[in-house]
Amino acid sequence: MNSSLDFRECLWAAEDPEVQKSCFLARVYEHKPPKRYVFDQVYTILQHGPTSGFVTISMILNGASTADQFFRKTKEKRFTAMGEMFTAANSGHSPNSRVRRDFSESVNCSRVIPNACHIVPYDYDVNLSPCLRKGYKAHWTLVVGYLIDHKDHFYEIVRQEKSHLLGIWLLSELGESKAIMTEFSQPKQYPEADFILPEGGIAGPRGFC
Repeated sequence: MNSSLDFRECLWAAEDPEVQKSCFLARVYEHKPPKRYVFDQVYTILQHGPTSGFVTISMILNGASTADQFFRKTKEKRFTAMGEMFTAANSGHSPNSRVRRDFSESVNCSRVIPNACHIVPYDYDVNLSPCLRKGYKAHWTLVVGYLIDHKDHFYEIVRQEKSHLLGIWLLSELGESKAIMTEFSQPKQYPEADFILPEGGIAGPRGFC
């Protein structure tokens, strides 16, 4: 982040300049601090190719295991062809206490664990925020914190593989986006590729979880 930027708003987050900038741009908590604020610093690793899920897990591990290592391991097991990941169970990584999966529209504040990272599939819009496309713009994101105001509005702080800028999204919007991911859309960049879908398909029990 450019340290020369001088924000007059969101001063409560001045010790975390990335959060301060993202809240300022999202017009969230500009003048009053949230009731609760948790942020786990995880640095961005940008993705190359359809490897969003593997890059997300690599970020949790601070790059100790690369997306390419996850890709090669899961390709050997025939869980992926081009780097696609439709379920975190096929990531080639055994989830530990820092990784929580399977968010849905029913997630509430009490289930979000402070200082824990959550891998969440969702559909992304042109600005990378959640949208409702039924899986046609599927992507993975990494929740690295949250904000709760005095009216109990709940915002997720997320880290993307397509941008160095943190996202500040309503939990309900992220959950709604994930909940209707039931279809697969062949990426335009890979019109001839044969992607490996999970058993039962995208709408099945192992689809986008």
